[in-house]
Amino acid sequence: MATFHKINIQEVIRETANAVSLVFKIPGNLKSKFAFHAGQYLTLKKTINGKEVRRAYSICSSPTDNFIKVAIKAVENGTFSTYATTELKSGNFIEISEPEGKFILEPKPNKNYIAFAAGSGITPILSMVKDVLENEISSTFTLIYGNKTVADTIFKNELDALKEANPDRFNLHYICSREQQEDALFGRIDQAHTNFYINNNYKNTTFDAAYLCGPEEMIKEVSATLIERGFTDENIHFELFTASVD
Repeated sequence: MATFHKINIQEVIRETANAVSLVFKIPGNLKSKFAFHAGQYLTLKKTINGKEVRRAYSICSSPTDNFIKVAIKAVENGTFSTYATTELKSGNFIEISEPEGKFILEPKPNKNYIAFAAGSGITPILSMVKDVLENEISSTFTLIYGNKTVADTIFKNELDALKEANPDRFNLHYICSREQQEDALFGRIDQAHTNFYINNNYKNTTFDAAYLCGPEEMIKEVSATLIERGFTDENIHFELFTASVD
């Protein structure tokens, strides 16, 4: 059973029109309990309209940060996500669980990692990107990130800054499904897009592990395509992102 602690929200950051990130200030006596691996999640608990509601959200901060941050995207009829994106403020307290989850990346030297993320599936992947770039200078990370539009792209500024700071170790590619953008492919992440990157941009790169986070359809199609390209089941890791609604 998850153990919950009442934690102060240090900051609420508006990431897109319908998504926020919550920064939690972890007290010194609880820091060891909130140590985590990139890719893990927290469960947030709040009583809303007289009913206890719990939702799990992936951690998007780096394991070496002195805070913990999660991102929440509002979904239609989502009780908790609507509350979090419209009502929560800096200084509020909320109950959060200690970190959990097996979708993790523990960076190792001289490795090439690749990830495919769609929408809010970026949250655990961002933590992985940061961990690799900060702690394994001999390793690289390639990210294929799909969204409807540029305006819907959670953490775009942060990802662009990471790319600028690590041009030789972080490869970043955007895909938009509802607008044409310069330097971004059009459509949803699928077999064709996966083959495009693996067979063209990275035909001379051997990837040691792939991390997938997004809708089930995307994960199935990308996984199958990667296996066709020589990946094994053992080096493909995934987490489904589904909207929690009542």
